[in-house]
Amino acid sequence: MFLFVLNVFSFGQKIPKDTTVELSDTRIYTEISEIALNPDSVKYIDFSKMKLTAIPEEVFACKNLVYLNLNNNKIDSISPRIGDLKQLRVLQIAHNKLKHLPSEIGACSSMRSLILNQNRIEDIVPEIGQLSHLAVLDLWGNNVTILPKEISRISESLKFLDMRVIYMTKKNQTDIEDMLPETTIYFSASCNCSQ
Repeated sequence: MFLFVLNVFSFGQKIPKDTTVELSDTRIYTEISEIALNPDSVKYIDFSKMKLTAIPEEVFACKNLVYLNLNNNKIDSISPRIGDLKQLRVLQIAHNKLKHLPSEIGACSSMRSLILNQNRIEDIVPEIGQLSHLAVLDLWGNNVTILPKEISRISESLKFLDMRVIYMTKKNQTDIEDMLPETTIYFSASCNCSQ
């Protein structure tokens, strides 16, 4: 049995057990053509480093998908069809070109880890507050300086929030801490920048 541990934070903070994915004899799909053959059997997809500019439509037919790795591509948007993936627990889409998340992300009711570091995300949709099982949210190196008040709904489930390498005022950092009192939050030093 192999335990696939997500490399959530770049400095190796302790990762909550419920944000890891256990892989034993499960197949990890790495080819788009393969997942189209029997989408109901697909649980784990690794399409990292494939120079993708969009999430392949075939992915959204995989209704039992648990883990999706799209790191290190050139994806600039997430289709609203992401909401079709009700079983998805882990979405890794770091090192892409995302600016926004679709509101349909809130329909991914099983989501535990949302890894969005090193994109260009400017805001987080209020529907993030619907992800009642979300334990890890990685926004490291994006352009997000405020979070919607709805995120406070998941304060108890959200264990880790990474907002390092984001220029933000001390007030914005304090506002986020006030909304998420149960969450371990990582910030870089605050700035005297105007926002």
